[in-house]
Amino acid sequence: MTIEQYITDNGITEILHFTTERGLTGCAGTGVVLSRKALNVDQYLSYIASPVSSERKEAQDTFNKDEDWLDYINLSISEINTSYFNAAKRWFRGEDRWWCIMAFDPIILTHPKVYFTTTNNIYTSVIRTHGPAGLQAMFADTITRWRGNTVRRNGRPQRLTTCEQAEVLYPNPLDMKFLRSVYVQDQEQAASIHGTLRSFGFHSVNVIICPEKFLGVPNTF
Repeated sequence: MTIEQYITDNGITEILHFTTERGLTGCAGTGVVLSRKALNVDQYLSYIASPVSSERKEAQDTFNKDEDWLDYINLSISEINTSYFNAAKRWFRGEDRWWCIMAFDPIILTHPKVYFTTTNNIYTSVIRTHGPAGLQAMFADTITRWRGNTVRRNGRPQRLTTCEQAEVLYPNPLDMKFLRSVYVQDQEQAASIHGTLRSFGFHSVNVIICPEKFLGVPNTF
C-alpha cells in the first residue's frame, strides 16, 4: 500500500505543528518552517521566532546519532502531541505570547527522507522508519514507549496514531506552500493571524477558531 492510499483510507487530512504567534510570523516571512538546528543560525528567525523548546534531548552526546535529529521538524498526525504542548507552555509561562497550530497538507508525508516514529523520538523503544511501513507502524495495535510502558489503540479513530506522541520527522526545511490552515483559540487571535498571513501573501490559508484543537486526543492506556 502506498502512503497516499493509507492517508486516504484512514481519513488523514492534516499534519500539525504548533508554534507561537511569533513563530508563525517568522515562518510566513521566510516561507519555510525550519528545524531547531536551523533556527539557531538563521539571524531573522532566531530574533523573531523562539523555538518551542529550550533544550532538546536529541542534542545530548548519548542520544541516537543515526541522523542529526535536531535538523528535522517535529510534526504530528491529525492531533497535536499534548504532552509536548503542555511542556512548551510551561517553558514560556509568563511571557507575552500565545499559541497557534499550523495544519499542512498530508501530501508532505510522501516527501523524501521523512521519518515516521511509533512514539516520542526520545523514548528508548521508539521505532523510526521511512516509507509506507513506517507510517503504518504508527497505527499498530500496541506501541511500546519504553520497557514496561505500552499503549494500545483501544478504539481510537483511524486518523489518530496509537501513541499520541508519535512523530513525523520532516527533513529541514518545510515549505509553507503546503500550509492549509491555522488553528487559534479566539477571535482576537484569528484576526491577528489572518492579518499576518495576508501581509505575507498567504491568502488561501484558512484561520479556524477551535480551542478544542489545543487539547489533543491523549491515549494514556
